[in-house]
Amino acid sequence: MDSNIDIKEEINELKKELKEAKQLIIFIAEWLSSALYYIADPLKKSSESIILPEVPQIVRESDDEDIKKFGIEVDRAGSGEFEVHISIPGEITFNENKLAHIVPAVPGKVRQVLKNVGDTVVAGEVIAWLESTKLGGAKVDYLARQSEVSCCSIEFIRAQEVYDNTMKLLEMLKSSPSLEALRNMNGSAMGMNRSLLVSSYAEYTFARETYLREKDLYEKKISSKEDFLKADSAFKKADAQYAAMRDSVNFEVYRGLQEARRAQNTREIELKAAEQLLYVLGLTAGDVNDLAVLSKNWGAQIVEEEECNDPNCTECAAKAAAGGQGVDVSNLAITNEKLAWYPIRSPFEGTIIDRHITLGEVVKDDSEVFVVADLDTVWINLQVHQKDIALIRKGQKVTISAKSSVPETKGVISYVDPVVDGKTRISLARVVLDNTSRRLRPGTFITANVLVEKRQAELVVAKDILQEVDDKTCVFIQDEHGFEARPVTVGWSNNKYIEIVSGLLPGEKIVTKNSFRLKAELEKTAGGGHAGHGHAH
Repeated sequence: MDSNIDIKEEINELKKELKEAKQLIIFIAEWLSSALYYIADPLKKSSESIILPEVPQIVRESDDEDIKKFGIEVDRAGSGEFEVHISIPGEITFNENKLAHIVPAVPGKVRQVLKNVGDTVVAGEVIAWLESTKLGGAKVDYLARQSEVSCCSIEFIRAQEVYDNTMKLLEMLKSSPSLEALRNMNGSAMGMNRSLLVSSYAEYTFARETYLREKDLYEKKISSKEDFLKADSAFKKADAQYAAMRDSVNFEVYRGLQEARRAQNTREIELKAAEQLLYVLGLTAGDVNDLAVLSKNWGAQIVEEEECNDPNCTECAAKAAAGGQGVDVSNLAITNEKLAWYPIRSPFEGTIIDRHITLGEVVKDDSEVFVVADLDTVWINLQVHQKDIALIRKGQKVTISAKSSVPETKGVISYVDPVVDGKTRISLARVVLDNTSRRLRPGTFITANVLVEKRQAELVVAKDILQEVDDKTCVFIQDEHGFEARPVTVGWSNNKYIEIVSGLLPGEKIVTKNSFRLKAELEKTAGGGHAGHGHAH
């Protein structure tokens, strides 16, 4: 029984050797045919190179057990879709929209430095104090302006009261009241207007009564015509003077009110301008409010506030409701001492990444004293070479990686610079990434794998099945003779797959796993690297 098995194996071995011998004979015949062609007419092709047929790189087909032993898998070549990527160098940088170079708005001497590099800050937090004569002058001007303006400004209140009472008197005079009725308004504030109006009205009343009496006497033939005419003339004169006086008082009292209002408005505008200057110099609304409280405290120390009689004054009403107590500022001496101190604040929440300020030094209003960055997001600036610019577009997916310390991170291109640098011939593309983990450190060089397109190809194979044989990229195919190393031309590729442009037909059987074992067998068959016409690598 064993002898029969041995005989069968010898027969199979002989069949395989006969196939190889047949292929060798075909190759020798083709070679001789080409050689005889050039011997018969050596001048005809003197300028041409002799091209001899290549010896096929064939590995003798093993049985199924050997194929299974080496883990070789075969499948048919076919079409497929694969993602095309390109690699672009880049660098992690700060998000420049959240990067602040802090420069004081006023020159001054450094009094306190409260933060160092690496410290975190919140929006509006004071990180240093300067003492500035410029700010001190602006604050003093604001305090002076504020002292001139209050809701209880006596000049404006007085003008308003005089105007209102005078208007009431003029309205009352239209009804020709008695002098006794006019005396009831003696307590109302009108200044000289009451005296002028009442005197003129009294003269008018006397002239009118005299005229009426003389008229009655003249009509009864008791008085002479001359007396009547004198009384008539005096009445007309008194009437004209009275009308002129009413008009004059009406105008003057209105003009006085307008001038008082204009003066008050001017003072308020000047106060607002002084307040806006404080904001320009970097103070906050809270700082200005504290300064306003300080102004009231100063005023309380210098002179007792005048009594306000305006019933519409909301500030006085609030003080009365509170029992007449004003706002108390604690430690006023320290507040006065630091009147010229200027706070340097962080504009947003972030981390101090640079500092150029020391205690006691004098800084100018163009000196960069701190740099604050919000590290919750970072920019990935990609250096796109001119040859790749046409492939890069906004919205493309990107995978960021580095050799050390940077985890693989995915993002999307958010900006592509429309201009190419004239010296480097490089354009900029940008990816914005979340960095709340703080694992992406600005200054780190990275590589970006950009998804350029999803490509549909007629033939797509796994990249790891390709082998280099005789300095050519080959795919091992299976036919009736065994496995042949077939040279192919490749196209687009990514990390896993590659496009086959030529050298392979759809449906052909190709080795999809452990093709390197076939290459090793081919090199062993070649006897140290040479097999017929070529050698395996």
